[in-house]
Amino acid sequence: VLFEFDHPSIGWESFGKESIARAAMASQALWGLPDNRNKVTPPKCFNIASRVQKSSIELPLSCRVHPVAVLKVLDAFVRRPEGAKRTIGTLLGWISEGSVVDITDSFPVVHKDTDEGVLMDQDYHKQMLALRQKVSPREVVVGWFSTGSEINATSAVIHAFYCTKDSQFTPTAVLPGPVHMLVDTSLTQQSLGMKTFVNVRTNVAESLLQFHEVPLRVQTSAAEKSGISQLMQARRATREALANGTLPKDIASIDGFEGGLKELLGLFRRIQEYVRAVMAGKVEGDKAVGRGLTTAICAEPVIDAEAVENLCHSSLQDALMVVFLSNLTRTQISIAEKINSQYNVNGDFA
Repeated sequence: VLFEFDHPSIGWESFGKESIARAAMASQALWGLPDNRNKVTPPKCFNIASRVQKSSIELPLSCRVHPVAVLKVLDAFVRRPEGAKRTIGTLLGWISEGSVVDITDSFPVVHKDTDEGVLMDQDYHKQMLALRQKVSPREVVVGWFSTGSEINATSAVIHAFYCTKDSQFTPTAVLPGPVHMLVDTSLTQQSLGMKTFVNVRTNVAESLLQFHEVPLRVQTSAAEKSGISQLMQARRATREALANGTLPKDIASIDGFEGGLKELLGLFRRIQEYVRAVMAGKVEGDKAVGRGLTTAICAEPVIDAEAVENLCHSSLQDALMVVFLSNLTRTQISIAEKINSQYNVNGDFA
């Protein structure tokens, strides 16, 4: 936005030559500028929106979704009522790192699509939100989700509800409106299509909604990685069982600790093969990989194998002692209860 100063009362010449000379002398005394500098013509306009544009570029809005939220969206779509074409629900999370929206959880909301529009159970949304905040008070409403490949006309109605106070969405300077996450469950592409949008208001019409796409990436924590690894292990076991013609194992029978050790052992073998290939000159070594291996090895203390074995034996003995004492206490309590009951019976007869 450019503003020009063409009015004679506020133009540059209205200050007078004396005022300009005094300002020049003051700037020389303040900054120590040389006398024989080139004269610069004063500008006639300036950009008042440059500061806003610079700050928006420095801190762009982005979203990070956790696998738990995505799995709940997919589970709700699989369990949708008969005849329903899509699933909608609420997104929970918080704003972190200045302008990053973390979507940590989600839950579906009962709705019904009709020819006239969409009917949504607002009381169900409020009850589920109250229960969720009892478990995790930090999570707040950051937006809503919908399954499908595109935004339709009813999305504006749902988005308008999440903009109101009834949805308990609190607008902030970073996130003035709720986030809309669109999950494509048609699986027509190689990967699961997910997009996030934010509403941008226009001065043309207040009732006009413009959804602008913002960057989205999947963020996994250590606990979520172990859970996803467990699911992938169960999937591989099922495929192997079907290939061999046997019944697949139940996911409850799969030992996560054993699977984690096998995966770690496989990674160690890959590293060992890579190091041997580099030492033999078959593969060109990567400095980044070498630094990473050195950092990982030096981060853990070197312990003798006998010391580790003794530590495991001592821990096992302590665990067995605790189990023995707990069983002994349980037996003593049961004997005391029987004695007390027998004593009370004899006292009644007396």
